[in-house]
Amino acid sequence: MKVSQNWLKSLVEINTTPNDLSEKLSIGGFEVESLINCSENVKGIVLGKVISVNKLENSDKLFICNVDIGSTNNLQIICGAKNVKENIYVYVATVGANLTSINLTIKRSEIRGVMSEGMLCSLVELGIEETSEGIAIINDKLASKHKLGTPGAVLLDLNDYVYDLAITANRPDGMSVVGIAREISALLETKLTLPELKNIYKVNVYKNFNLCSDAITKKCIYSISRIDLVNGRELSPQWIKDRLDKSGIKSINLLVDITNYILLEQGQPLHAFDKDKLTNLIGREVLPGDFSVRKAKSNEKLLCLNGENYNLNEKITIVACDDRPVAIAGVIGGLETAVNENTSSIYLEGAVFNPVSIRKSSKEIGIRTESSSRYEKGISSKNTLDSVIRAINILEEYFNISNPVINTSIESVSKEELIPLRRERIHKILGPLVIRNENHEKNSQIEKKNLSDVEITDKLKLIGCKLNEKEYGWEVEVIANRSQDLRREIDLIEEIARLIGYDMFDLNLPNPIKPGKLSSTQIALRNLKSGFIDTGFTEVLSYSLVPESNNDLIKISNPLLIETSCLRNNIWQEHIKICNQNIKSGNDYCWIFEVGNIFHKKPDLSQEEIINGAIYGKNKFDKWSENIKDENLNYYEARGKLREALTKLNFKIEDKPTESIEFLHPGRASILFTEGCEVGYFGEIHPKLIAEKKALKKMYLFSLKTNNILNACTRKNKWIPVYRQFPTVPKMERDINFIFNKKYLVNEIISIIKKSGKKLLEDVYLIDVYEDNNFGKDFISYTFRLAYRDYEKTLLDSDIADLHENIVLIIENKFSTKLR
Repeated sequence: MKVSQNWLKSLVEINTTPNDLSEKLSIGGFEVESLINCSENVKGIVLGKVISVNKLENSDKLFICNVDIGSTNNLQIICGAKNVKENIYVYVATVGANLTSINLTIKRSEIRGVMSEGMLCSLVELGIEETSEGIAIINDKLASKHKLGTPGAVLLDLNDYVYDLAITANRPDGMSVVGIAREISALLETKLTLPELKNIYKVNVYKNFNLCSDAITKKCIYSISRIDLVNGRELSPQWIKDRLDKSGIKSINLLVDITNYILLEQGQPLHAFDKDKLTNLIGREVLPGDFSVRKAKSNEKLLCLNGENYNLNEKITIVACDDRPVAIAGVIGGLETAVNENTSSIYLEGAVFNPVSIRKSSKEIGIRTESSSRYEKGISSKNTLDSVIRAINILEEYFNISNPVINTSIESVSKEELIPLRRERIHKILGPLVIRNENHEKNSQIEKKNLSDVEITDKLKLIGCKLNEKEYGWEVEVIANRSQDLRREIDLIEEIARLIGYDMFDLNLPNPIKPGKLSSTQIALRNLKSGFIDTGFTEVLSYSLVPESNNDLIKISNPLLIETSCLRNNIWQEHIKICNQNIKSGNDYCWIFEVGNIFHKKPDLSQEEIINGAIYGKNKFDKWSENIKDENLNYYEARGKLREALTKLNFKIEDKPTESIEFLHPGRASILFTEGCEVGYFGEIHPKLIAEKKALKKMYLFSLKTNNILNACTRKNKWIPVYRQFPTVPKMERDINFIFNKKYLVNEIISIIKKSGKKLLEDVYLIDVYEDNNFGKDFISYTFRLAYRDYEKTLLDSDIADLHENIVLIIENKFSTKLR
């Protein structure tokens, strides 16, 4: 929001510089995004008087002007304006002035042999108006109040600063000049002078308004007031134009400008309907009861003030007259009933709508206005009738209005509940103030004391609160424009700290401080991430919102964009896109992983955390010492990288081949198991994805269920290290070799051997794999090394002979094979 310092000065005493005030406002919660010096564009422009005008020889359009600017010598200025003449007051750009609107710096120059020492300016050249016919001639009455040579900024009322404020959603009071003035009064502890209501008008409570309960709730209000004997041709006085212009609103006419002025001053949007146009629309005299607020119908249209003809629907709230749409409630008015130069009577609407309904309407038609932005943040209905009265007060200064009646849905809003504020609670939350006293020996003494009752009450009174003293502290009544953000005791305590300054309080840490610590699950997750990073992977973060592609996705009820309308049910698609982007950028490899959530629609809506990743190419750190033409990893190398990344966690994963995952290569994919439970998958992408250009090159995808992995590795028998003595006796090793059908998995064979080996069998290793055409295409040779050990003695061949023969016999029977 933009607000003029001169406007603020009419409401509050400002005893500091603009830069210092900007800093105080920013620290106080109203960030000043920019501070604009209005006089910057008119530096070097002064008040001058044209003494004489003579034609320049050999020229029909140029004149030599003798101009007095209050200095010792008059200036000689060449001017080509048709309206230049003697004894007029003008704006003179002196040598060195920079006219930014036309990008011109004034210099002494010679024109047809005659020296020109400045420039007589139009309002266009000063950047004030868009069009003009000749130089600007200053009114004699205005000029006579100032000496010649007075800076132009004074005459143009540009000796001012404009604060461009960023207003947060929790401070709707900042959307009004009165709210900013009250904030400045509290920060600077200076006098606040708010506009007074001069005349109070009759208020008629009209209970027969047809008001939509979604748009006008119990805390809302709707009012309509008929005002006759106005004139749409009447232009606004300069002070209103100036304040609107500096706030970024264009002046139209007095009727429209007053509604915009109240919007800026009070933060209350108002709208004026042309009564005669309403009468023509419905075919009879309009009455206050003809106005209603309802949801639009799907076949309705409305031509609005911005020239757009909007197709309405049930999500849009409208204001209707005799059930005909005349405005989109709280957003924009209709063009057909708008005020123009022929307007002689108006209906003035003042209302507070439900922020949710305004937000929906604004989103549906795709525009956000000054009015809708205030309604969306939430404004108090306590201020509505006073704002309407304030608008009529200003209208009375320029029109002969007679006894207007304000028709309202409710006369007064119920009082806000009093908020109990405990003295002990303030001291406990904020702690003591730290006061540093400097003595003559340049040693500072630190004094600590709790806030006094006077300091507490003074700060709350500065923001307009009323306090009733109680034994425990106070009961606080908050003013209307702060009722949205000051609702609880803790809100008031925070406000006290904000106004005093957070840095003024002592450290107030809990005593004793209990240090926090990570759980075993959190530590395991960190170890898991660092394992991937140490192996050469890069952690990525992708959006959990995706476009709608199938019925399995969970749709969002209020998406901002079509591209982000659903919750994702996988991460691998995004990872393929990341790999493709790296390939297009010329990268030789892309190893990525992500810990994120996916969302399932069936059987019930659920959320699941997984570790997903993709592997493409060979890591450059693995290639520097090798001379390998093949830039891709094979299946076993890629699977080995995943195994390497998981070595920091103490658990085992078993692979079982699968052809059931449609986006993975059949025969080069496996489902991963731990502790007998499925925990994910690993595999090469399906060739069809490459053929369809969804993936640019061969890559590997993997996914692990985080909860299953973390639960498996944090069990006590795996998480807590168990230390054992080194064996003092040697082990005895025996190798066995069989030809197996390829349908049998190595893990399955090793598991059978271990179960058959009893206590003496310490471990089993696969040490050789051999294929030969003589075996047949469905058979393969595996060689296993069996390690035997008895921790009590050194084993002899006779100790393991029977056990070893039994293991061989079991394998032969179980897998229909023979020992080679």
